[in-house]
Amino acid sequence: MRNFQFLIFNFQNRKAGFTRYINFGCRPWRHDHTDGRSCITGFTLLEIVVSIAILILIASAASVSFSNSRKVRELTTASQNVLSILRTAQSKTLAGEEASQWGVHIEQTQVILFRGATYAGAGLTETYPLPSTIEIANITLLGSGSDVIFKRIEGTTDETGAFELRVKSDTTKTFSITVDSSGKVYQTGTAPTPIGTRITDARHRAFALGWSIQNSTTTTLTFENPPYPNTIVMILMASYFDAGKTKFDWSGTIAVGTTTQILRIHTTSLSVADTILHIDRDCRRNTKKMRIDIDAKYIALYEADCKTVIVGNYGGTMTEP
Repeated sequence: MRNFQFLIFNFQNRKAGFTRYINFGCRPWRHDHTDGRSCITGFTLLEIVVSIAILILIASAASVSFSNSRKVRELTTASQNVLSILRTAQSKTLAGEEASQWGVHIEQTQVILFRGATYAGAGLTETYPLPSTIEIANITLLGSGSDVIFKRIEGTTDETGAFELRVKSDTTKTFSITVDSSGKVYQTGTAPTPIGTRITDARHRAFALGWSIQNSTTTTLTFENPPYPNTIVMILMASYFDAGKTKFDWSGTIAVGTTTQILRIHTTSLSVADTILHIDRDCRRNTKKMRIDIDAKYIALYEADCKTVIVGNYGGTMTEP
């Protein structure tokens, strides 16, 4: 085959004439006798095979890394969802929703939130399937069951123990969950610091008043906002009872100076003789000192530090769920 020739015209000097072409070509594997140079072009078969092998190894390593990363991500997400469902069951129980206990039934491929003291007789269920790549195994709850049921008012449970979520295709990848007697659920090995060594807060308190609020008319909230005057809110209670006055449930957002305070006041038990009153006051949303009175009966005083609660003359017995 003839060499490729590129015509390059040179008009620099008429006397010298012009160069018709300059030869940039070379014959593969041959000696070019015109200028004494050797030239080799292209790749050998061995070089091509080695290059392809290296690319395959790099692609395989990247694929394995991506697959492992995806499995860990799916496992973590599914486990956090299960923790959230367990905490939802406890929250519903503490709030006395539908005047019932709530629990979670655990199966290999799904968890089921249910209302009632037992899963078998549950009046309401919500099913949360796991991703197809994840399963639950090694359930070791007290009583050899697969249900975690929370107690009313306290939010505690007798079904203590643990279970794990794992990747089906790689059972060495696991996420273990622990359920303790206080009702707390968490990833095994990351237990919350026990009461007495941690900073406690007053986000939720229950008051066994020892008297009934069925005939009460006004709840008064007094917020301190120094150096400005107190903010006083009076809640007319009639609108927040159910028809039979077996429940009371109020929640609201209150402007105090330049801040807003968000809280909920409700009952989990209300009869002609007694009241279990719950006050939900998240420390992230409440920063002001607050006093609660019902018909001028002093129930409780919440300090601004969100740690201290003083029970009033009519606040009865206070518990921390």
